[in-house]
Amino acid sequence: MPQPAPTSPLALNSFDEFTRLDEVLLGRAEHYDAHHTDTSWRLFFYDNVAPVLGQHTSPSGEELLPIPTQLVDELNEDIAGLADALTECGVKVLRPAAPGKDIDIRSPHWDARATPPLNVRDQTIILGNTIVETAPHVRARIFENDLLKPAFYRYYQHGANWLSMPRPALTRDSLDTAYFTHQNQDVRRATDGESAGAIEGLGLEMVFDGAQCMRLGRDVLVNVANHNHELALRWLRDNIRDLRFHRLDAMADNHIDSVLVPLRPGLMLLRSPAYLKYLPKAMQSWDVIYAPDTDDSNFPDYSDLGFVIPIGSRYMDINLLSIDENTVVVNSLYPELIEVLERRGFTVVPVRHRHRRLFGGGFHCFTLDTVRRGGPEDYLS
Repeated sequence: MPQPAPTSPLALNSFDEFTRLDEVLLGRAEHYDAHHTDTSWRLFFYDNVAPVLGQHTSPSGEELLPIPTQLVDELNEDIAGLADALTECGVKVLRPAAPGKDIDIRSPHWDARATPPLNVRDQTIILGNTIVETAPHVRARIFENDLLKPAFYRYYQHGANWLSMPRPALTRDSLDTAYFTHQNQDVRRATDGESAGAIEGLGLEMVFDGAQCMRLGRDVLVNVANHNHELALRWLRDNIRDLRFHRLDAMADNHIDSVLVPLRPGLMLLRSPAYLKYLPKAMQSWDVIYAPDTDDSNFPDYSDLGFVIPIGSRYMDINLLSIDENTVVVNSLYPELIEVLERRGFTVVPVRHRHRRLFGGGFHCFTLDTVRRGGPEDYLS
């Protein structure tokens, strides 16, 4: 039976991805009507957008790739469905502040069109009772967390700790392309035409997203694919001394929540057996559910809507959200995974999410679980 949602403010407490979820921040997408396709955006989504880079030129000469209003409306319908499903499961749902329309931002070194706070997992990690604001990779997202601050202050007033990584300047020299060059990929399609300025002597900066982490009680798995991430891992170890941070060596270019999902202690969802070698030895003996193949018909066809880039992986639907160790929220458009999970005894809450590849986020990306009932247990010994 669904449990009633909490009615009074709860203290921040979130150590893992799977114990009972009581409170969550859910992103919003009003006015998400364009991608700002500057160099930082192109490098971040390079694996998915490289084949089509250079095919689009804005009539105004700007680096804006319009998103049809119909798709934004449908995205907001699906987010509302997710909010309803979480509430019915007894989870209290908080929302960021509403974004303004078409907000242009400017630093001394670059200009960008601000991104709404949709994928709220990316710029923050909750580590126990500590809010950690991370160091954004994409320039258009540099002020995104301002819209989450009303919720963060609420938790701070109820005893939470609150830290922030150094804010990156995101100049022309800030981002490390080593992940791609080590694979002999030519990234000039992403970097040619860079218009951002430089800061003499700065070089590579700390740049990191919260979705590069998976939390397991007192242990945190951290994907490190370049020097930007190495600096962030050092910062985490220096500033959060009571947790153990495990370096995953370039498991992906950045986020890992469409590769690995711990479902409960001793059981995980994994994209394929090829990723086992990246995990700590203790996890390599866990039981594994491998993500089943899905039919291309489960993804929207945008061919009649002009030039639309699917920026997210076709594995985006691995990106599920656990309500507890036996209940998971899964995209209803991934019936193959729903069937596998139900055979393993999970209660699946199906929620429609049509445009996950276009907006680059699944249910784990859209949410920031702020209150779970688990603590700093040792799941890896």
